[in-house]
Amino acid sequence: MREFAFTVVYERGADHLMDVFIEHPELYARTLSCHATTDTMWRLDEVTGSREALEVYDEQLEGIDRCSSVRGMGGCSIDWRYEVLESEPTRRLIYSRQSEGDGCRSIPYLAAKHLADGVLCRAEQRGPEYRWRILAEDEASMSAIYEELEAELRDGLELSFERISRPLESGPGFASGPELSYEQREALELAVAHGYYDTPRGASIQEIAEAEDVPTSTLQYRLTRAEASLAKTLLSDGRPTTAGATIPITSDD
Repeated sequence: MREFAFTVVYERGADHLMDVFIEHPELYARTLSCHATTDTMWRLDEVTGSREALEVYDEQLEGIDRCSSVRGMGGCSIDWRYEVLESEPTRRLIYSRQSEGDGCRSIPYLAAKHLADGVLCRAEQRGPEYRWRILAEDEASMSAIYEELEAELRDGLELSFERISRPLESGPGFASGPELSYEQREALELAVAHGYYDTPRGASIQEIAEAEDVPTSTLQYRLTRAEASLAKTLLSDGRPTTAGATIPITSDD
């Protein structure tokens, strides 16, 4: 099994939903579960970010009637339905169902078409990037997926493809990843940016908190919770501690 990555980079103005990620770089989305056939895709997405970013995201999500950043690459009309299963101030859990027409070729659809059964995939969105990672046996079919994706890209989108050098680069977290809240993820990013995990340590928790104008106790609490979640995921031996494992893609062919 090898892991492959498709990354689509969006210019500002190319996609109304992706613009929300560009304008709110703290916004982050990931797939928790994805199932696709050559006709339909079902998926479960978790979106985290600030209250402001998620309010804008909610507004844009309601207006989708064509393939968008999370629905496909062709920009054509689609049959798409969604439901917000959980709504918290800084988190959304969204279920969606999508049927694709001519010209709409999402990455899960193409994986089902070219790779058939036995494929695992996940996706992440942040800033201008929408990145799909696929775990599969058939390396030869990846070029066909890339060629068809590239042919369907509309203006303002740029596609790149890479083979992950080390199999299962993401380790046991490939299926679900750690359960991090927006605040916990932000705390980790601040710690990394300030060199907290460097050797020698670049800054202490107190120094980071002072630089970012965050209460030291709050930053310490969020960082401790984030580290605990990462540790539990790492030691889960591939068995997620919470629901949300990625579902294999299948094909009707």
